[in-house]
Amino acid sequence: MGMLLTQYFILSIIVVVSSIRISSCVDEFTKRTKIGGAFIAGIVLAGVTSLPELITSLSSTIVLNNADLAMGDILGSNAFNIFILAVGNLIFIKSRLFNWTKQLNVKTNVLSTFVYFFIFLNLYGFLTGRIGHIGITSFFILILYYINIRLVADGEEQELLNPKVTCRLRVLVYQFILSAIVIVVSSLLISVVTDKIARISGIGSSFIGAMFLGVATSLPEMASLVSLVRLKNYDLAVGNIVGSNLFNFVIIALADICYVSGSIFEFLDTSNRLLVIVGLLESILLTYMLLRKEVKNLLLYVLPSLMIIFIYFYYLRLSLNNG
Repeated sequence: MGMLLTQYFILSIIVVVSSIRISSCVDEFTKRTKIGGAFIAGIVLAGVTSLPELITSLSSTIVLNNADLAMGDILGSNAFNIFILAVGNLIFIKSRLFNWTKQLNVKTNVLSTFVYFFIFLNLYGFLTGRIGHIGITSFFILILYYINIRLVADGEEQELLNPKVTCRLRVLVYQFILSAIVIVVSSLLISVVTDKIARISGIGSSFIGAMFLGVATSLPEMASLVSLVRLKNYDLAVGNIVGSNLFNFVIIALADICYVSGSIFEFLDTSNRLLVIVGLLESILLTYMLLRKEVKNLLLYVLPSLMIIFIYFYYLRLSLNNG
């Protein structure tokens, strides 16, 4: 077990370093072009920082045939993403980052909340049904993500690249591809190591997925949050988190498509059901934080963040007790 944990931490560090490199490439890309910030944060940066979730979840489904591990990875990652956003809000309390967010981030998180609601209905038998082996919930997820892309595209005008920076952009693309390859290989190995940890420890795969896979693959989002807040780019910092969460749901839909044994939503245990409730509550609180007007009272401002942190730790306690 000790060797497996060592491998896990080494691979996680590799994923984080590579993801930070990709985030830096994207950040420089935004400075050298005039593409809208919401598009970069909610679509591009969210996609690249969610690359570990994509690889680990699909490999868990296709290679390991472990639907619980894949679902636990995504649900755990999303819950942890909102948790680190709440923690970051407290750490950088002077910045009041939720007083600077734009409406596009609100819309993206509302769509994520709808996805949670659909999954909740599916898990408790109110929204069952399949088209082939694919659950109907997956189709709802893909439709909502398409709506998000349209909202972002309509909300910001995108401009063409400046031809004078073509050479530097080519270098950025090469760095991006190299870092992406490292992430793909490392994430695949993380999913294999995590599966072994789940089997040896005897703890449920969904909880292992939520803790080990979910946390490890969320570290890029955490690093991006810290760096963007330090750059005082609060809207991008929040946009990356909410965009990553919605993109992660698309990964669930893709995993469902690849899981030919049936719908991925039909093979979930108690821990994942609990994660859906935790994520739904966190997402509702985050929507409230994004929707409310500027809050000057310190206690009222931090209260939703404290509630999110309490919910997450309460989930950990329940999961450990059940395990």
